[in-house]
Amino acid sequence: MIILSRILATEAGFDALLLPYRERADRIMVGMNVFLLIVCLLIAPYRNTYAAALLIGLPTLALAFGLMRSQPGALITRLYMGCAFMAYTGLIIHQTGGDIEAHFSAFGLIGILLYYRDWRTIAAATVFIYLHHLVLGYVQTLGVPVYVFDEPRFWTLFGLHVAYFLPFVGMMGYLAIWLRREGYESCQVIDLAEQIMQGNLMENPIPEGKLREMPLIAAVLSMKNRLLDLLRVMPVPAAVIRIDNQMIVSVNEAWQRMFGSRARYGLRFSDCEIWSEPHVWHDLMVRLQHASDKLLDKVEVALSDKDGLPILCELSLILHEDAQPVMAILTVEDITQRRRTEQIMQNLAYRDMLTELPNRVSLHDGLECAFKAWHEKAQPFGLIMLDLDGFKPVNDTYGHDAGDEVLQIVGKRLMQINRGNDMAARLGGDEFVVLLNGCVDVAAATAAAQRAIDAISQPLYLRGVAGEVKIGASAGVTHSSLDAPSIEGVFKQADEALYISKSNGKNRVSVFGAGQNVDMDAHS
Repeated sequence: MIILSRILATEAGFDALLLPYRERADRIMVGMNVFLLIVCLLIAPYRNTYAAALLIGLPTLALAFGLMRSQPGALITRLYMGCAFMAYTGLIIHQTGGDIEAHFSAFGLIGILLYYRDWRTIAAATVFIYLHHLVLGYVQTLGVPVYVFDEPRFWTLFGLHVAYFLPFVGMMGYLAIWLRREGYESCQVIDLAEQIMQGNLMENPIPEGKLREMPLIAAVLSMKNRLLDLLRVMPVPAAVIRIDNQMIVSVNEAWQRMFGSRARYGLRFSDCEIWSEPHVWHDLMVRLQHASDKLLDKVEVALSDKDGLPILCELSLILHEDAQPVMAILTVEDITQRRRTEQIMQNLAYRDMLTELPNRVSLHDGLECAFKAWHEKAQPFGLIMLDLDGFKPVNDTYGHDAGDEVLQIVGKRLMQINRGNDMAARLGGDEFVVLLNGCVDVAAATAAAQRAIDAISQPLYLRGVAGEVKIGASAGVTHSSLDAPSIEGVFKQADEALYISKSNGKNRVSVFGAGQNVDMDAHS
């Protein structure tokens, strides 16, 4: 009994695993009950057994249907189905007058029961048919009109039926055990495939030791592990997001290193603490849904890393809608350092590193825009070229560090007096240029030049130098109304005006004019 209990307990352990499969099998077996009832009704005219067919067949079918609805996949339902098949076997034997060929229907019906992949069902059917033959066969010998055997040798015939039926039943039971193992493996494969379809690559439901007994599951797990390896070795952080509930269903190691527990597996992605704004993920999903190829490539988004520090990232998203539930695969690249490097390169290309003012390249671009606005919209501009007076003695006396500091201070003073749309630039050495966008006329440009000279001429206080230091500046002014043909022409006009200022005693403003130059002493 102890051994039998252990065997039954082991078999019961598979019931829950095969439940979906056996629920489908219950529906098929009810259909078989309908078929057998029809067969019994069709052979009823042979011996006028309509009453027996209806009295036995209808209740048997009704109870099978009721159990299928109330106890789907349950052991009691399977056991009943096995007994019901044998009840129809007994009915067919009775309807044929105990004909020996009718007994062989039991073999076919037990073969059908293999679909359940449960040896207990076959055992129940076997016990039922043996009891049927024993009880009703004995009743037949007493003269009751119930037909089991077509000969009077009851005990001999009963013994022969048991003898030739037992090996067949043993074989069916053995097949049921192996089919159950395969059925369990098939169900597990389907379940595992559904988990993978749902993006759940993290869990491994099968103990390693059992995989050798289940080659199909081992193959699916091997495929899953290869996917995990591909995800794991990706150099950029990657995650799989389930769209219907916005849950993170899988992440790689790079993702864990970047975001840690702030965006881990099992969290609702939109609620993670990595978003700079709560609506960002929703906005991305709206854009993704409307994208023709269901792809967003390298979208810049501000996020925060595992330590809560702000980082600038490029997100790439692709939506997989060919299966349910819909998944999005997300990759993230931290471009914070790249943007810093780009900014440094931008500054190197367009900024003077000492004064942080725009350099000659930036000034050229600004003049191109000014010329375009002048020709297309008649928006005037002016240009001031400045050269420092007295800079060389300061640089020679106090050293290059002091000279650099002077240039930095001059750059700051020019920035302070500029209007918002003006551009102060350093050409190199001690030469500076101010582009006056929207400057209405020459007089306004001249006044701006004078303000620049006044600002530059204020006393300087340098690190490591006792007392104040004074320098000055000379300025050459031109204006778009003076009809310069090109950017080079504007530079030439301003340079010629600056030369006049230098030649006439420095520290003054000179304006390039049509045929003459107007000179203005800075102290007049």
